[in-house]
Formats: sequence, C-alpha cells, structure tokens
Amino acid sequence: MRLFKIRCSQIGQIMSNARTKGELSAGCKTYLENWYANDNEEIHSKYFDKGNMVENECIDLMASVLDKGIAFKNDEHKEDEYFTGTCDVQLDDCIVDVKSVWGRKGLHAACNGLDKDYEWQLRGYMHLYNKPKAILFYGLCDTPEECNYGNEVIYSDMPLEERWTAYNLESDSELVQEIIDKVIKCREYLDEYASKINNKLGKIN
Repeated sequence: MRLFKIRCSQIGQIMSNARTKGELSAGCKTYLENWYANDNEEIHSKYFDKGNMVENECIDLMASVLDKGIAFKNDEHKEDEYFTGTCDVQLDDCIVDVKSVWGRKGLHAACNGLDKDYEWQLRGYMHLYNKPKAILFYGLCDTPEECNYGNEVIYSDMPLEERWTAYNLESDSELVQEIIDKVIKCREYLDEYASKINNKLGKIN
C-alpha cells in the first residue's frame, strides 16, 4: 500500500472532530476509504472551470490591490514525510492561495469569516514552503463565455475595493503537529482497513 500523505487541500477532511477525543471522525474514515480505493473521478462544473480560466487574472488582481508587485502562478510542488501540495503563489515572506469566486454573492459569503478548511490548507502550505505567513485571497473576475454557456459577465468595471477580500494567517507549529499526529492515526486506520479488505477480496465470505 502506498504511504498516506495528506494533500494540503484535503487537510480539513481529516481534521474534523470525532465525538470521542483521540478517534477519527466518520467523515475522516470515509475520506481515507476513498483514498485507499483510489477512484479519482474528475469533478467538472462552471465554478471550477471559471476558477481555472481566470486564475492568472485573479493573481494579477491580488498582486495589484495588495501591493505585491508582480506575482506569478507557482509550479513548484512540495512534499515531506506527511504533507504534499502546490500552493498558488509563493512570495518572499508568505504564500498566497487565490480563490476566484463565481459572482458577487460568493464574494459576499467569503466576507463571513475565514473558512476552516482553507485555514488548514494554508497551514499545510506554510509548513511545506517554510513561510511564516499566508494570505487567503478571494477575487471577483469577469466570467468567460466558455464557462457560462456563451454569456460573458463583466465585473472589471466595478470599483476595485468591491471586487476582493482577504485573510491573513500566521504559522503555528503546534497546529502543524496536530495535523502530523492525525496523519499518523490515519495511517494506522488505513493499515487495519487494508488488512480487512484484503482478507475479503477474492474469497467466498
């Protein structure tokens, strides 16, 4: 069995709290069983498509309003014994995760507070890229015709301050250790689960 390492974008899946302290939650176990099955079906939607199509534009928006100079999409993948991932933007003193929202409603929803799953994701990236800070940036960019059934929707004519929101985060070694401890528990669960599955496969039970 391949060694389980947690993708930074999936840390929230294993950090959900179980009813009994020290145990894995039901959601975490489901995630691990899906990981073990390795059924990787691609997810497509107009929301994902827009995010991919306007990612560079959203990075430019982030760099402009946060006064970060010129920023580029990061292509340096990182992994260690427990974590794996590729952050969106790597700057000298921080990493930035860029989220391109579909419309105004999505941007306004992002103003409700830092999403816990995204917080865990950023903590993983800060650890992998050895950065003391992280920024979660939400940007509202024009919607390309290709992902909106031939209808282009324009947001670039809005005032800049109405097109983004962001959250700062600082690294925390204790929280990183919590993730590592959970990864170790996940590996223990996967060993037991794999043994159970292998004892049933190819047999009359």
